[in-house]
Amino acid sequence: MECSSSPLPLFLLLLLSLSLSISATSATSAESPSSGNTTIYDILPKYGLPPGIFPDTVTSFSLSEDGALSVNLSGPCQVEFDYLVSFDATITGVLRYGVLDCLKGIQARRFLIWFDIDRIKVDLPPTNYIYFDVGWITRKLGVDQFLTIHSCKSSCRVSRTINGAFQWAKDFVTDLFW
Repeated sequence: MECSSSPLPLFLLLLLSLSLSISATSATSAESPSSGNTTIYDILPKYGLPPGIFPDTVTSFSLSEDGALSVNLSGPCQVEFDYLVSFDATITGVLRYGVLDCLKGIQARRFLIWFDIDRIKVDLPPTNYIYFDVGWITRKLGVDQFLTIHSCKSSCRVSRTINGAFQWAKDFVTDLFW
């Protein structure tokens, strides 16, 4: 799956890229992980996102000028929001104002099946909701459950094995019909 934005007229694209470049440069130069005690929980609100998207087990992160984000946890784990959310030891994506896009390493469980979360976004201007995109499905959740940083529970090996079997079956059925 390729992660890209829809085409825009050239002049809008130039204006947008200039704006993002200035914003990303100022944010990363002032908030680089190596500049002291800055945490991912400090960075997210500066991008319009709630601080509790990631669990309390973040050990390090990197944010490049182009918005590429990599977050490292002490290990895979799970957090219970409205849905059970599983985090891999490393989560990657692209951070832009109001959105974490092109995500890899976060899954949500619904009806015993784990689904990859592709994007997490908020309304601009901010409202009381946060949105999780899973493929073409968007799930709206109350943002209040993401305002605090949650403790992680270790991932259960049996659950991850069952998840692997369900993921294989889901991929198999998707390949048959798409």
